[in-house]
Amino acid sequence: MLVGGELPAGAFVAAFPSVTQPAISQHLKVLRDAGVVTVRADRQRRLYSLVPGALVSLRDWVTPLVPVVETPAPEAVENVVVETPAKPKARPKPRPAPEPELTLDLFG
Repeated sequence: MLVGGELPAGAFVAAFPSVTQPAISQHLKVLRDAGVVTVRADRQRRLYSLVPGALVSLRDWVTPLVPVVETPAPEAVENVVVETPAKPKARPKPRPAPEPELTLDLFG
């Protein structure tokens, strides 16, 4: 996301709606502590920027581990059919247990 320039922390929250704002803040802190991003204050906003070259050592370490994959011919890509997995069937809701009958034996 930061390849195009600096972004406010809120942009990350908007980009990942299923992740909470505190979780995004924790991830940004880890990236900041690792020297991958820098942050500057702009009034009440925090603007994050990618540190140039910060990921070069990671790329150099990962590259030998990743097998070389040839790019498929365009005609092969045109014939690819992507199937969307079917949604799992919803389980039926359990029925509530019947309430026990209460009897009061006054003369027992």
